Amino acid sequence: MVAIGKSVSVSGLLVFGTTTSLLAKIVYELKSVGKDGEEKYFRKPWAMTTLMFLGMSFCLPLAYYQERQARKARRASGMEDPLLETASESGKRHSQLREVALLALPTAFDLVATILMNIGLLYVTASVYQMMRGAEMLFAAAFAIAFLGRKLNRFHAMGIVCCVVGITLVGTSSILSGEGSSTHTVTTDQMLLGMGLIITSQAVQAAQLTFEDFFMADLNIPGVKIVGFEGVIGAALTLGVMMPIAYFLPGPEGEGIHEDMADTWAMIRNSTALQAVLVVDAAALLLYNVAGMAVTGHLGAVFRTVLETMRTLFVWLVDLLLFYTPLGLGQLGESWSVYSWLQAAGFVVLVSGTLVYRHGDYEANRRLLVEALALRHAEAPPEAIEEATGAAAAAGHHGAAATAPGSGSGVSAPLLVPAGAASQPIVMDAGRGSFRASQTIAAGSYSRSSLHAAGSYMARSPWAGRGGLGGQAGGGGGGAHGGDHE
Repeated sequence: MVAIGKSVSVSGLLVFGTTTSLLAKIVYELKSVGKDGEEKYFRKPWAMTTLMFLGMSFCLPLAYYQERQARKARRASGMEDPLLETASESGKRHSQLREVALLALPTAFDLVATILMNIGLLYVTASVYQMMRGAEMLFAAAFAIAFLGRKLNRFHAMGIVCCVVGITLVGTSSILSGEGSSTHTVTTDQMLLGMGLIITSQAVQAAQLTFEDFFMADLNIPGVKIVGFEGVIGAALTLGVMMPIAYFLPGPEGEGIHEDMADTWAMIRNSTALQAVLVVDAAALLLYNVAGMAVTGHLGAVFRTVLETMRTLFVWLVDLLLFYTPLGLGQLGESWSVYSWLQAAGFVVLVSGTLVYRHGDYEANRRLLVEALALRHAEAPPEAIEEATGAAAAAGHHGAAATAPGSGSGVSAPLLVPAGAASQPIVMDAGRGSFRASQTIAAGSYSRSSLHAAGSYMARSPWAGRGGLGGQAGGGGGGAHGGDHE
């Protein structure tokens, strides 16, 4: 297992996350010579989608390396018999083949959402792109209600209202400023198209998360391996199916419909700067992915949400820095205008809505936990109840009491847990943000904020059990944090 400290993981998330968002836009502002011998901008959203999946696929070697190191550690400690382990591994391989096949459908969702976002990014600035992705929260909540039978509490409702207001303010500021690119003019219609595609992509992404929640809650594959397999499947689908189709579609080059693979390769081959940006972007995708899972495991998904908010702010600040300093080479970044104040107001409202919504997730999880404890208490035999009551009364002398929600009295009373269940902590999911979803300031959704069994797809991370909200709910030893992927 690759050990990453808290400070390193937090720094990595901010640095590499900001890098991936900035480079996604910067690459569209770079010029190179195509196969026709003409110099033009690298407006290749399909190529950037392929790069994203390639960056994800690099997680697969890391996953196998972690498994190999863990196997060596178990053998060294005498915890496993090599012969029994070989038989067990054979069964696991057959099981994982079936589970990997299940990843094809969410990867298809992934592909559609990513290409829509990359096309939309052609017509908006990096900061607007980043903020508009907060719309995922709206669709995730809607799908959770419609398909998973979940209910929203008042904090969720307040967060959604703030999200709608914030997105409206950000979109209005972008239209009024008229700035969608630092190198060429973007019309109002193109801006509206770009923002519409980004918002639509968040609906697709929310549908993916709802599908995963409903059909794949017990997928028995480590999070980092899931990311790697989705990257391999996505890269194969993009290179083998979608890019050949895009080559034969009608339309001008660089608008997101038609894209010439031969021209893309010629432009990459003829520009050292473009090659460097693409390599750095792929490496940053991998490192951001690893850092994101480490942050969620160490500090919990709520803290991860706060960091993602800071990352969105850093994207904006660095974009301004590029525009007003020689670092931008006179063609990168975005300017500050009178309408930027409106965008700043929208950003603050979005951040507030995200934090309020996440508090709603916490309240929903807490209520589910209390209900689960009460159910276990009701089903326990009388002898276990008497023993648990005595233990709870003794713990009450040391301040180990909890307030029952909904009582309205504000009086603290111990939660009675049957003794037979005391050794089986109930783990509360701290929320799982996908690598793409985590690029938005709304990293979590209510569709993923429910109780999941320890070890399930929705509750697994290489760093699970090392603290955070899930670890606290589970008694400190079984924190549930999921993987993150782009």
